[in-house]
Amino acid sequence: MDKVHFAIEHLLDAPDGWRPLVREMVGRWPEARATELIYVLVSAATEIESMFAEGSPARDGAARGWRLAALLGVDFYAMEAVGLPHAKAADMAGYWKIDPYFRDL
Repeated sequence: MDKVHFAIEHLLDAPDGWRPLVREMVGRWPEARATELIYVLVSAATEIESMFAEGSPARDGAARGWRLAALLGVDFYAMEAVGLPHAKAADMAGYWKIDPYFRDL
């Protein structure tokens, strides 16, 4: 399963399948570039929006994808700002010691 389909599946999973998505992506693809994870979430959200009509409850998955992409982007920026490694998905583990939002789901 490719990364985007993996994300779509989790974003559409009810009720809380989306919550640990970032942690699971980091675990599956630790060598992925940080920006790739953001791209995957944005791509998944875009695909969900294109698959389901406006007003469909499934569109909530797209909103969750956009939110996770934004949060992850902010985390990578914060990692850069405090001097932590931030090039790869695996680098999130160091940041999760400071901000456990994705770690503790």
